[in-house]
Amino acid sequence: MTPVTWVDVFATGPMTGNQLAVVGDADGLSDDKMGHIAAEFGISETTFVCTAREGGDHRVRIFTPESELPMAGHPLVGTAWVLHNAGLMAGRGVLETGVGPLSVQADRAGGNMIQAPPEAGALLDPEELASACGAAAGETAPARVWSTGVPQAMFAVADDAALADAEPDLAALRRLGERDGWIGISAYSLIAASHGVARVRVRHFAPGLGISEDPVTGSAAGALGACLAAAGLAEAGALELTVWQGAMLRRPGRVDVAVDAPGGDPREVSVGGRVLPVMEGRLVDV
Repeated sequence: MTPVTWVDVFATGPMTGNQLAVVGDADGLSDDKMGHIAAEFGISETTFVCTAREGGDHRVRIFTPESELPMAGHPLVGTAWVLHNAGLMAGRGVLETGVGPLSVQADRAGGNMIQAPPEAGALLDPEELASACGAAAGETAPARVWSTGVPQAMFAVADDAALADAEPDLAALRRLGERDGWIGISAYSLIAASHGVARVRVRHFAPGLGISEDPVTGSAAGALGACLAAAGLAEAGALELTVWQGAMLRRPGRVDVAVDAPGGDPREVSVGGRVLPVMEGRLVDV
């Protein structure tokens, strides 16, 4: 039987943050079986821990209910925590992913990961995104595709009220993502920013992955950190960003993002947060 550990990642308390199922000893599972298991669980992502191939501690595959992802934030942070607390990885380790080996850390309280190098993509039409998100556009940073492993659209909205009242047209967002090459969109409102420290509220929509709204999104939080650092919010070459997400889904979460941005050019992004265990069990007849 195959072990499964269910955790809440980027949690602010019990039953908050983003849910994650970590399936261990997954070498014998086919791609099709992994996809079916992820669909059965029905949460935003499920990880499958396999034997490392490139000198890392473990290889991790990440599935949504509809597809496989090369990298994602809360799945890798949560998987690092599970492996460390099961005695299968030291406090610092390397997980092999679809974007290459990534450094992770974990302790009893939570985990942290260094994401893939940030990349700025195409500029986007803010009014087009505003119409699809059902929220007035803001001016914090240009609407743009950013990636720290997977391409995400970053879209500033006018204020907190606009974010809370957003009514996204999921079909329109899916079409825009397919056209412009991004897998999800972070609509965000800047709460405060000064001296290289900022706080934002976020809602993230990824209908192309079968996720209407994600509770807390680590890959997008990292990409948003890069976006805001490039927009001038970094000071002395660094930005510390706190991302609050999930309140609209009654799963409030917090992601702590650190961006190394010499001269305002984002070079390295790490994301981390609290991880809480929910349950353990085993898959049968898989």
